Amino acid sequence: MKKITLITGAGRGIGKAIALKFAEEKHILYLLVQKKEQKKELIKIFNQKKIKFYIFVGDLKNKKFIKSLEKKISKVDNLINNAAGANTKYFTEVNSKELNNIIDVNLKATFELSQIFSKKMIKKKIKGNIINISSQLGHMGAYNRTAYCMTKFGLEGLTKSMALDLAKHNIRVNAVSPTKTIVNPSELKKKKRLNIIKSKIPLGKFSTVEEIAGITFFLTTDIANSITGTSIISDGGWTAGR
Repeated sequence: MKKITLITGAGRGIGKAIALKFAEEKHILYLLVQKKEQKKELIKIFNQKKIKFYIFVGDLKNKKFIKSLEKKISKVDNLINNAAGANTKYFTEVNSKELNNIIDVNLKATFELSQIFSKKMIKKKIKGNIINISSQLGHMGAYNRTAYCMTKFGLEGLTKSMALDLAKHNIRVNAVSPTKTIVNPSELKKKKRLNIIKSKIPLGKFSTVEEIAGITFFLTTDIANSITGTSIISDGGWTAGR
């Protein structure tokens, strides 16, 4: 029986890499993207993979969109909560709209989708997995990242508490926390900034989208059957100390 995996934020970067990894493993995919252009691009890619896939375009800040998924998707084996927003403003400059937006996407949508699909797992007695893509900044603070850090720290707490609640149903919940990851080639132009960041990483390298995708897939396999309520930090040693 083929596994069914739902991935949010699958239109670019880490989410797209995760989708490609699970496609390689012949999963049936449900992919959530934000833009129609992303859907068109993914259709071209996945038509060549000879797998079953379904793509939904929508905004995770929209409660109706989230609710519609409950009706359209009958069950999943794995839910990968990857979609996230960013905010790089200084603490006193973050306005209420920006704060609400990042909370809605990074926390509320993850909570609501996890609730919807864990209920389906419980009802159908599926020993499923929920993987939350967090961040190194869910484990440490950073300048001009107050709103983002708040949501990622919250996501880490949500992961642990969900794991405890859902363990009796054999549903495992974990997080993956990357350090700086190049998701857009245009980022490579900011060499000075990237060199400063890299100098703080003991291994001297950034995470790659392929690495994060591989860790995410690993957490859904039988080898990881005893892993729940934890966060795998792929940060090159940054949070280990100096």
